[in-house]
Amino acid sequence: MSEYFRKYIKKEHYPTHYSGIKFKTSFKNNCIYDALKRKGYKEVDGDDWDLLWEERDVIGQVLHHQHLQPNQRVNHYRNHYELTRKDLMVKNLKRHKKQLEKEGKYEDAQAYGFFPTTYNLPSDYSIFVEEFKKTGGVWIMKPVGKSQGKGIFLLNKLQ
Repeated sequence: MSEYFRKYIKKEHYPTHYSGIKFKTSFKNNCIYDALKRKGYKEVDGDDWDLLWEERDVIGQVLHHQHLQPNQRVNHYRNHYELTRKDLMVKNLKRHKKQLEKEGKYEDAQAYGFFPTTYNLPSDYSIFVEEFKKTGGVWIMKPVGKSQGKGIFLLNKLQ
């Protein structure tokens, strides 16, 4: 278990057995609902739940009006697209790495070298062209805001 989880997540916040977990959802008769029931989770109404599984908009309303307890989890969170969109995730990783370096935490910053060289086109086009001319090879082009492989293509020539 990582140091983050040891430091911030405490065992007493969780039920000792899966059957003690209470969930709330408006989804009925779907695979998520069936899986939760099969696991032995208890469906509840009201605010006494451990897991809330809802549409993104419903979760936003809940998070806006209610403070989550340490044992409560939701299937969506605010600004999720900052991590789930690859272009924004890389932007945030680069920003965090620069911040660590600025604070003199060079060893911690080295841990952020795991993602590939990434450019956001068209704004980074000239930098991309320089790198492409230096390294060549095959590049993966992925459109912003699409998912499930839609619109992805491979590029090995600038034309």
